[in-house]
Amino acid sequence: MLQEITYLRVSVTDKCNLKCFYCRPDNSEFVPHEEILRYEEIARLVKAMTKYGLKKVRITGGEPLVRPQLEELVRMLREIPEIKDISLTTNGITLAKHAEELRKAGLDRLNISIDSLKPDLFYQITKGKLEDVLEGIKVSKELGYDPIKVNAVIVKGLNEDEALDFVEFGAEYGVEVRFIEMMPIGGELINWSEEKVKPLDEIKQKIEEKYGKLIPSISIGSGAARVYKVPKLNTKIGFITPMSNPFCDGCSKLRLTAEGHIKLCLRTDEEIDAKPVIRNGTDEELDRFIKKVLIEKEISNQKIIKSGYAFSDCRRIMTSIGG
Repeated sequence: MLQEITYLRVSVTDKCNLKCFYCRPDNSEFVPHEEILRYEEIARLVKAMTKYGLKKVRITGGEPLVRPQLEELVRMLREIPEIKDISLTTNGITLAKHAEELRKAGLDRLNISIDSLKPDLFYQITKGKLEDVLEGIKVSKELGYDPIKVNAVIVKGLNEDEALDFVEFGAEYGVEVRFIEMMPIGGELINWSEEKVKPLDEIKQKIEEKYGKLIPSISIGSGAARVYKVPKLNTKIGFITPMSNPFCDGCSKLRLTAEGHIKLCLRTDEEIDAKPVIRNGTDEELDRFIKKVLIEKEISNQKIIKSGYAFSDCRRIMTSIGG
């Protein structure tokens, strides 16, 4: 029996308007425009995968909002009856400009990356302005996006002292904060070391010391996050722990890169080139290809579990994967 795939992350570009130090090195090169999948091609794959359980699509980048007319892709996906949830991961820099058109096209939810609530540190990490992201959140709340999730990559010695500030921020702005452990993605291209990983159990303990024991909860589209209610505040927080507490067993997620490769997992460099069959194959050939991918996904999951959830030398940088 083929493994069911319920969730696909779709990268629409490897370009980004920020330069986060853990994500995009100075010497990164972008995929040529003609190699990037067209919106019609993405929608074709998504439609074909619904036969095997696909229900949720997350649009990512790079920064997806740098690609023109993204609302057209959202409309195409919304027209596929089996797709029940369409979300977008963005750095939020230009979100205020695009949020309304995306909402009208059928976008359900937003994940917004904010790694520091201190404007100076935010600029140090990203080379962007925190005020632009906050404006994007404000506009999106007014448009009715719910829930809005804020992703914060916690780096030891850099922003770990902001954990309680993020909890308060979540309650004040009506967003759900997700704390994420830093991962070794990008090989030697990224300035990563194990010393920068802050185990999120320590962050959780710190939060509980102030707000009381966290109550396990669920959240729409929570995926890899372990989600909790904060008892003293009307808010939820989540922890994504690929380093200290992996969540590979039973994973039903795939990633489609901007140039049309299906990536089985962030922990490996294993990829399958889907573009030839998406672009030129018959419907029957595409169906056979998807079956092959599902078999390879199950094999990959088992290999990772048997390895003790070890990371291989994943040399792709995060902007070229799509998160």
